[in-house]
Amino acid sequence: MRYNSGIKIWMPVLVLVLCGMAVLLERFGVVCATVEKEPDGAGPVYSEALPQDTVCLILTSQEEPETSAVYEKMMVAVLDGMKVGYDIRDAEAGVSADLLEKYETVIVTFQEWGCLGENLPELFSWVKKGGGLMAAVTPAWDSCFQAIALKAGIISCDGEYPEVRGFRMRGDCMIGAAPERLFSYVEEGEEGLHTSLMVELDESCRVWMESQEEVPLIWTRDYGAGTVAIVNEALTEKYQRGFLAMTYSMLYDLFLYPVIDASAFYLDDFPAPVPEGNAAYIERDYGVDVAAFYAGVWWPKILEWESEYGIYHTGLIIEQYSDRVMGPFAKTEETGSFLKYGNMLLNRGGELGYHGYNHMPLCVKGKDEGRQFGAYALWPSEKEMENSLRELQRFSEELFPEAAFGVYVPPSNILSESGKEALLRACPGIGIIAGTYLRDADGRVYEQEFGVDADGIIHTPRIVSGCNIEAYQIICALSELNFQYVQSHFMHPDDVLDEERGADLGWEALSGKFETYLDWIYGAAPTIRNVTGSGMGRAVEQYAQVSLKRERTAEGCTVKLGGFSGEASFLLRIRDKGVVRIEGGSLEQLTGQLYVIHAKEKEIRINLDGKGAVGADK
Repeated sequence: MRYNSGIKIWMPVLVLVLCGMAVLLERFGVVCATVEKEPDGAGPVYSEALPQDTVCLILTSQEEPETSAVYEKMMVAVLDGMKVGYDIRDAEAGVSADLLEKYETVIVTFQEWGCLGENLPELFSWVKKGGGLMAAVTPAWDSCFQAIALKAGIISCDGEYPEVRGFRMRGDCMIGAAPERLFSYVEEGEEGLHTSLMVELDESCRVWMESQEEVPLIWTRDYGAGTVAIVNEALTEKYQRGFLAMTYSMLYDLFLYPVIDASAFYLDDFPAPVPEGNAAYIERDYGVDVAAFYAGVWWPKILEWESEYGIYHTGLIIEQYSDRVMGPFAKTEETGSFLKYGNMLLNRGGELGYHGYNHMPLCVKGKDEGRQFGAYALWPSEKEMENSLRELQRFSEELFPEAAFGVYVPPSNILSESGKEALLRACPGIGIIAGTYLRDADGRVYEQEFGVDADGIIHTPRIVSGCNIEAYQIICALSELNFQYVQSHFMHPDDVLDEERGADLGWEALSGKFETYLDWIYGAAPTIRNVTGSGMGRAVEQYAQVSLKRERTAEGCTVKLGGFSGEASFLLRIRDKGVVRIEGGSLEQLTGQLYVIHAKEKEIRINLDGKGAVGADK
């Protein structure tokens, strides 16, 4: 339902009445959706892991230690995520023909190619025979690179570095990146990035990414039986990994790699005590207090999104908003709003997890001052943290005795190692921690990678947040959708009260912005799995466990799976050929080049409409 500024009181009140009736019906069991329960017993059983073939050589340079270290780290993260085996070698140690024959691909992580010296002809001879060569960073336009520039498709360059403010993808090569869509690195009025050479390319080159000013940023060129791929931009940040993954996969006619295949939405501070009184922008637009707005406007919109997009919400409970960090920790007596919203969320297939007794991050005085933020108090000891968490656990289990609380989200995404240890002692049922994917400038947040710790804790970081999603978050969402095929978002009910999160725009505008994001995600990946926080944990565990061996065939590719529990998801890129059929799983096309595969057997066979190749034809 939409509202305009002329509707002040009567419409929200009507919605509130109707919503209240529905709440009462659900709360007392008159209308209850069927919640699918997990089967009892142990978790999934995984088959034996397969040894990983080493197919890639990452070349570093002692002459550019800082640059090389950055791109080595980026490519290691990308290759690990794609389950590609690699070796790392200093270029100064030599790159002989015999060495190159051991690999399918080579990645250059430095700008000045002079360190390759007399090995450059051997490197391009290897490419011509079928190898794949990737420059992960803009090459320096010096005499050494100029000597081989034509092989990389460059016919002229003035040595200048034009401003890059944004980019477009070409050739239907990424999910969610239609060629007409511009992705912005900077907001209006901000300076751009000066990272890319102004080049003119041979017509045989295929440009996959170009700047707003039409400077080629990523391109490939076939050279003999092999491929050269050039990244003409500084892709140095975690939120840009998907573009490096795309570039690497372009070295192959056909390339398959495992992905998470999951989309999750979290409601932090929900359920929690509802703020009392009025808020300026709520009163301005709706003429009601905060509690009435949440019940009559905000919550119905959340339910509308669930119905329209098939999503589930994971609510993270806050028992109270005190700043108390020493016991005794009093229990909250007013539980009406907790029961109302929590039961409705559960009855619609959602999930509840822990956020905190209060909103004080789990950081200890004398240990974790580096993570202190704003007015948050540090805890005097781990014991006090544990006692507060035990009260949260008692409170939550008493209200929702049938719920399983396995997910924890740190308040403000801040969590120390001592806090994590206290959490797991106090709440041993916690198996999943959902912090944040992107770091902050001060290093306070609990930054995570999707994966599983040695102690079995599953990490499921949230990628984007809020309704007023900024430009760099959109790029991060695009990147992760194409790298690990995952979407993860969180919001707070009080986003609409905070000017820094767009409250001055009003809920009508904020919810419209978020719907634009949802339309984009589900337009790009209409069949991505919608999951709760625990479902995201299971998907990440499957992704982390799977191993594979890729084998070329005359028809296409055979992939043997280890660490397989009966299901696993993969992205498949086919550069020029179409799929005839797949055996051992199902196949869905996402773009002209990309498919998602759902494996059902330990061996997948992919056949193309012509002779395909996986890796170099040696």
